[in-house]
Amino acid sequence: MSDRLTSRRYQNSELRDKLASEYVLGTQTPRVRRRLEAMMQADPTWWEHVEQWQQHLSGLNPSTELGSSEHGLKRPPKRVWKNIAEQTFSPSRGAKRIRWWWLPTGMALSLFMGVWLQPILLQNLLPVETVQVRPVSYLAMMSSDTQKNHFALVAYQGDKPGQSSLRMQRNLNMDKVPMDRAMVWMRHSETGELQLIDSLQNVNDVRYMSPTEWQALKSSSELLVTANRDPESEVLYRGRCVELSSWQAI
Repeated sequence: MSDRLTSRRYQNSELRDKLASEYVLGTQTPRVRRRLEAMMQADPTWWEHVEQWQQHLSGLNPSTELGSSEHGLKRPPKRVWKNIAEQTFSPSRGAKRIRWWWLPTGMALSLFMGVWLQPILLQNLLPVETVQVRPVSYLAMMSSDTQKNHFALVAYQGDKPGQSSLRMQRNLNMDKVPMDRAMVWMRHSETGELQLIDSLQNVNDVRYMSPTEWQALKSSSELLVTANRDPESEVLYRGRCVELSSWQAI
């Protein structure tokens, strides 16, 4: 399968929605997850589907306080399970009544398809096996008054303090983002105070964050890009700061 055909296939909205839901729930195999994250690196429009599913799942069961102990967690109310049940497709009864005489035919067909497809799947997936992509911890889809989801600011948690990073991901086909003197800020979810991160240019080149900055990011409700270092200057872009790691751990 050529790269062009593969790329065209992943432009399908239904397929993107399915893969995004599996990504947020953390139900994908490591190989599929690495492949999808590699595509996200190349095409940030994937994050729109990821953010939609994160918001959808947050509506089923609102997040608890990040600092709360697991011993203080309570059993979810019945409405949570009701919401989940309403959003889940239950298998039809007809699917359970499979006639026994279909089993040998089905097994033979599965074996044939497995042998036939194995070389093709290995050819497509093996190159991606070497791509090591760290799972995304936080995401903000940045929009202006005239451009929605223009680019993404994505945060990755490092293995050690000081290795966590914030970087900019954009579609190669989108309009150029004005860097100039633009600055990136994070807004505290409780106090509403703005804290400067760095210039948009430095974030575009990958900005590593100190442990203090990372903790502040975890408590942020949104990220903003202003025209200059003055927090009262014009807001060019803003986006809700969404945590992804909590859903991926399910």
